[in-house]
Amino acid sequence: MLAAATMVGSPAVADTVPSFHTALDPASVRESVQYLEKTYKVTEQEALRRLELQNDAVKLDQSLRRDRGAEYGGMWLDQQEGRLVVATTKPDSVAPYVQAMPGGNVRTQQVRYSLQQLTAAKGRLAAKVGAGPEAVYLPAVSESENRVVLWERVWVAQGKTAARAAGNTVGAEADAARAAVAAEKDMVVSRVLPDPKPLSTPNVDWGYCHPLDCTGRGPMRGGLRLDMKRDDGTWGGCSSAFNLRTTGGGFPGKGWVLTAGHCMRTKTNNTPTQHNGNDVLMQHGIEKSSYPYDYAALPYVDDAAATKWLEGQTGRNRVLKYCRNGGMDSNADTPCGEQAQSRDESITGTHTLAEIKAGWIVCASGSASSVVNYPDSVDSGAGAGYLVGTRCGRVLSTDVGINTDLCARPGDSGGPLYNQADHTALGILIGNQQSRSGPCQAGELNNYAPIETITTDLSARVASKGSTFAVITTPNG
Repeated sequence: MLAAATMVGSPAVADTVPSFHTALDPASVRESVQYLEKTYKVTEQEALRRLELQNDAVKLDQSLRRDRGAEYGGMWLDQQEGRLVVATTKPDSVAPYVQAMPGGNVRTQQVRYSLQQLTAAKGRLAAKVGAGPEAVYLPAVSESENRVVLWERVWVAQGKTAARAAGNTVGAEADAARAAVAAEKDMVVSRVLPDPKPLSTPNVDWGYCHPLDCTGRGPMRGGLRLDMKRDDGTWGGCSSAFNLRTTGGGFPGKGWVLTAGHCMRTKTNNTPTQHNGNDVLMQHGIEKSSYPYDYAALPYVDDAAATKWLEGQTGRNRVLKYCRNGGMDSNADTPCGEQAQSRDESITGTHTLAEIKAGWIVCASGSASSVVNYPDSVDSGAGAGYLVGTRCGRVLSTDVGINTDLCARPGDSGGPLYNQADHTALGILIGNQQSRSGPCQAGELNNYAPIETITTDLSARVASKGSTFAVITTPNG
């Protein structure tokens, strides 16, 4: 380490600042060396020298901040030249430190302001504009420019303005920013900060309605991914079942989306339920989570979302069919035709539990998936090899629910069970009996809560308001 060799306040001279250097193992920085070789057309030896200079510069910066803070203006690496540039208001004051650096690959650049002055100006600006997570303006020091930049986050201002009541706040922040910049004169400049495009999942786009992304491609429908935020900050995925409508009473003509109630179990936060990163539904609605009374009727987050996803659309009685199956799923019981194509099933009626018989051929759609197969989406826990889409099978029996041999995995919960023969809604997926993961296997067994049970109980719960729940069974229902 470079140690201060002078008494406080006394000038350093070349022979009192010991040279220091840390050699790097080429194997430990192989990727960085290769980047420099490729980008700047330098040899391996030169690339390693630059990385060692970068490493030594950390210690030099610490020493200059400590010993020459009143004159030191910051530093940066110029990779075009392969040199370290040290900014200073008085080049002579930092010369001993620069000379102590090995290899002679450091140069000084005289500037107007020290780093201490710039940092102090940044602090003054931050106080005047109220810098913080919710602020429109954030100051930052630019060492290579020897100035402070007051960055304007336009999208934050737009968000505050959209909230209407915050309009005056935005204006006050702008006034404070202008006054703060004027007070600092030439040391500060204002600029607009570019809004980075998020790289986080689950935003994906297949170019057509897909279980993981149907944004902007018609109405909400059964089989789409719904993502719910857990209280620990992680996200869990379920599937939409059917669109519901309440008539009369306290909820006349209101649209709802049906899914499984356990998808919201133990979730106390109010973060909206999303589809492909878009806030669509409320986190909570009218819920129960004890099979077969395991359902959640979720209202839309606001009128705009209701219009976008339901009321402004036709075909409100759809269930998505999407075949992208593998292994045991690719068989004659999968009736939606060509693989990796989006199709819709129009639901035109419902069946009571008593009407559903063992041996019926039924189908289900869901959005369970794994990041192994769908790296741009939220992993629902399905396991590698299980692909989103539509599967068909048999009703094995009925009891308080509907038992089938369809294959399902975590993330399919809440998805629709329907009869293609007469286009009727039968139930929603609650769970299975094997706790399996990955591709489908022989002997699958899962359980569906009957539509009759759900809508009857929902209607009873809002009976005091005089409203009745029903599955939407017409295009404009």
